[in-house]
Amino acid sequence: MPNTPRREKGDVASWRCDGVASLMRACILRIAVAALAVVPTVPMASADDPPAAIFPPEVPTLAKSEGPERALVPASVTATRRDDGSWRCFFRFEAPEGTREAHLAGSFNEWNINAVPMRRLGHLWLGVADLPPGVHLYKFVTRDADGAVRWHADPRNGRGEDDGHGGSNSVVLLGREALLEEGDVAAQVGDGVIESFAVRHDPARPIFRQALADGETMVRLRVLRDDVQQVECLTEDDGSFPMHVAGHDARFTWWEATLPPTARAGRYLFILKDGSMTARTSEVYSLEHGGAPAVRTPDWAKDAIWYQIMVDRFRNGTTANDPDPVRPWTSEWYAPSVWEGRDGQSFYSYFVFGRLYGGDFQGLIDKLDYLKELGVTALYLNPVFQSPSHHKYNATNYVHIDEHYGVVGDYAGAAAVENLLDDSTWTWTGSDRVFLEFLKAAKARGFRVILDGVFNHVGANHPAFLDVRRRGQGSPFADWFAVRNWDPFEYDGWAGFGDLPAFAKSESGLASATALRHIYDVTRRWMDPDGDGDPSDGIDGWRLDVPNEIPLPFWIEWRKFVKAINPDAYISGEIWKRADEWLDGRSFDAVMNYPFAEAAIAWVGHRAGKITPSELDRRLAELRLAYPAEVTYCLMNLLDSHDTDRIVSMLANPDREYDRGNREQDGAAYDAGKPAAEVYRRVRLLALLQMTYVGAPMVYYGDEVGMWGSDDPNNRKPMLWKDLEPYEDPDENQVMDEQLEFYRRATALRNRFPALRRGSFQTLLADDEQDVWVFLRELGAEKVLVALNASDRQATVSVPGLAAMEGDWKLVFGHHHPADEPDRFPELVIPPVSGRVWATGP
Repeated sequence: MPNTPRREKGDVASWRCDGVASLMRACILRIAVAALAVVPTVPMASADDPPAAIFPPEVPTLAKSEGPERALVPASVTATRRDDGSWRCFFRFEAPEGTREAHLAGSFNEWNINAVPMRRLGHLWLGVADLPPGVHLYKFVTRDADGAVRWHADPRNGRGEDDGHGGSNSVVLLGREALLEEGDVAAQVGDGVIESFAVRHDPARPIFRQALADGETMVRLRVLRDDVQQVECLTEDDGSFPMHVAGHDARFTWWEATLPPTARAGRYLFILKDGSMTARTSEVYSLEHGGAPAVRTPDWAKDAIWYQIMVDRFRNGTTANDPDPVRPWTSEWYAPSVWEGRDGQSFYSYFVFGRLYGGDFQGLIDKLDYLKELGVTALYLNPVFQSPSHHKYNATNYVHIDEHYGVVGDYAGAAAVENLLDDSTWTWTGSDRVFLEFLKAAKARGFRVILDGVFNHVGANHPAFLDVRRRGQGSPFADWFAVRNWDPFEYDGWAGFGDLPAFAKSESGLASATALRHIYDVTRRWMDPDGDGDPSDGIDGWRLDVPNEIPLPFWIEWRKFVKAINPDAYISGEIWKRADEWLDGRSFDAVMNYPFAEAAIAWVGHRAGKITPSELDRRLAELRLAYPAEVTYCLMNLLDSHDTDRIVSMLANPDREYDRGNREQDGAAYDAGKPAAEVYRRVRLLALLQMTYVGAPMVYYGDEVGMWGSDDPNNRKPMLWKDLEPYEDPDENQVMDEQLEFYRRATALRNRFPALRRGSFQTLLADDEQDVWVFLRELGAEKVLVALNASDRQATVSVPGLAAMEGDWKLVFGHHHPADEPDRFPELVIPPVSGRVWATGP
């Protein structure tokens, strides 16, 4: 499903700083604030102990930066600094007419739409939160009388950051960091001045401290960019460890060091040097307690090459379970079948969305050898539970596999004798057993399999919802759903869709204890089908749909439950932007890495909006810095999905925001025809980047054979199979062997070299003039050198430091070139819109 929210842009508004006027406004608001519920507080970082005597007394403590503490906020926000250094912020919003309730969501509460309720005061809504100094993003979230949840940028806030959906997240800046936005602080390396307000180390956050798998500990210190020449980490027991620059963003530099296992129980601080100045941080931190949780992700997920499958559209293995009517597999997509449109519907309104093509689990079993030859190793299946739709995000029942994927007609009888509240009454249908046969066959070939978990809402045909409609408040499921009114019956549907009734929420997750238990029972059923405590016969994890619709505490507890069943299970969430708060070891192992896709496509695919390789390198480095390494290595690095236009069509329609302006039914000027050969070449370059970069690549079914299409529904056509030709559309009678062979070679490259899956990453060259990016992956003695050229011209580059690297380099991907003679290396020649890969080592 598309992620929510799709957010609107705010209007330009004036800004001013906190002062006497803000204090006066705060006084006026106090009576109203007193009526609000609990004020959510974001904890402040604090020191463990004063500096110990063992640390060098001759090194002075870093002095506090001179200058006022200020807040940069719009007219709709009042910010008052508190004695503990935090800021009490009052947010005011004039919500649209018809708003039933409003909340404040932002980066400070994991975008939890229930965490900060707002109170209505006349024509305004008021919310309050205590925030630490720094940069904070926020939105107002409203729920209308019809139950639709809508996200709003602050219309009185002219400062925003792109939210990835054509809108912006509003921004407030609290404390001295606000000065950075105004340019009041000009750092200069070597001037003997260190701006202490920007120096930060918060051991409770993985970006600052991580427990590594081998017993070591990674620590980072943040300083103002271009402000410090040298940093070291001084430990109580193991001495000093020089730190190196791990990365930059627009405002800060991050210094990093790795401490040995022997330092685990000791204390540490940081010593900073710039010009004639040497100073230490005032805080002393303990490695023994108070740090971020150790982040562990499944080892197998770091080696995965994902393949996403929408079962109804992949392969029809048997006609015995076909729905009625079933759309012919090879029919021309835009042409109606004889039964379509008879009731007055048109293609987009709405018969195309109701099509079923008969794909099933027998089809997947039949094509496991194809997937093995393709080189993918892990399968992500879109929802497969009983449902009337092709996509199955509107589940009729989580307990059973859809009958059209297994044995038609077996669902109704099972549901009639089962009690949703008692899993001991649940049976195994023929369709369920066909799915288990598929799992067994897939695992026998070495595949991992995860399912799409849609636990925020169900379909309108779900037995629990039908019972609530029939019996009202007398139903045992009455507290499951977000019912607004019982007479007349009104309820909330996901994104306002009545056929997607949403579960009721509380601050801790699902509001209903029995609904919560049901989700847990369903989770266990598919992870350990025979209930013997051995999960090897079950699925290997979950991809979670719209998880940000459910408060984070639910996922924290659910993760514990999942990992108790199978410690090696994989959990990935559908989060479209940076996901720091979801990837700290408490909830998810990974997310679908849409920011990777956005950056890669902006470099390889855009024209007028094309970014340089150095900008690509900066964006991806920022992502690597943001997440624990354990997470980075198993992120789902996709290019497209069932929620976007096909990657080759994206590139044929360049310079659009990712997943925007790509729906033909919305009147977008979009070229939906089969793209030209040059566009497919660019897709191949992107695929090579996927297979050589850090993280687990993901291929959307059919990309490897050149399938094209605009966004939903045209990105969900039936898979192209050579043995089913001829197709009615002549363009579809040419399964692209060249594209398929390239994908096979690229996956083989990744599977061959562990360094590409688990090795370190180092940028060696970002040549903006020639549009070339060169990086090194290294694991032990194995080194893999990757050179990618996104320009239309052949490039010749000399890579700094490459000549000094020992080893017998051999070309392992790409065509040989006369310049590859030993006496020319490390001068690299890369053909246009192409890449080459060399390796050395054991």
